[in-house]
Amino acid sequence: MKKILTAIFVLAVLLFSVFSVSALTSSEAKQAWFDAREASREAQEDHREAKVDYAADPSPENEQALIDAGKIVLNAALDEAEAWLVWKNLEVGENPEIPDDLKENIQEDVETNLAKIDELRADVDGIDTRLELGLVFLKMVGKYTELLADVARNTGMVWVHIGNTYADDIEAYEADLRESAESMEDNEAVIEKLDMARDELENARENIDDAEETYGQVVIPGTPLIKFAEGNNYLRNARGNLILAHSYLEQAYRLMVAGGE
Repeated sequence: MKKILTAIFVLAVLLFSVFSVSALTSSEAKQAWFDAREASREAQEDHREAKVDYAADPSPENEQALIDAGKIVLNAALDEAEAWLVWKNLEVGENPEIPDDLKENIQEDVETNLAKIDELRADVDGIDTRLELGLVFLKMVGKYTELLADVARNTGMVWVHIGNTYADDIEAYEADLRESAESMEDNEAVIEKLDMARDELENARENIDDAEETYGQVVIPGTPLIKFAEGNNYLRNARGNLILAHSYLEQAYRLMVAGGE
């Protein structure tokens, strides 16, 4: 159980999702997540000890202690997930570079996942047997998979926004250079570099659009991890296009400084 829970949370952190609601600041929410994570680790240690005791002596008392420890572990995992969602959403809410419509979409996903956590807490409270403990744990794994899909989708959309913002900057730079170059004599070499930059920028826009469409398909049921990987690949291609476009613009600028030759 520990390994599965740890893997789930590590994957979630690596995906960087973006969530929360609360009057806390993001730094306070981050500390709350650290505290919840430590409490979860302590609960896992207590659960391991209860498993050892039960294996050595499967008495009714030790079985009940194992069930109680398991319920504490599951509740601690839910507390950790909730605290993490709150922290990451506050980070997004405090970021002025992320548009309001994307923040609203993230907020909706936050509320959906927080409701799932509340439902799971009710399931944990109703556990009376070791069988029920295992069934609720499996249900939690399924819900975490849904949460991770939301995390991946929203993370991708944030990256798409960042990519579009960078592309906008390059487009504006290209337009400024082109306007100046058109009034120059012997500007053929400069215009050629600007055209090359524009072509790469167009390719970048296409890849960013494809990434956005693909991230939108990161849902359950479906193949969310595959679609997330595909979206990432489109963005990697877009990044390469943007780097090339910027390089061509720098070459055009140097030619302009040298008089177009």
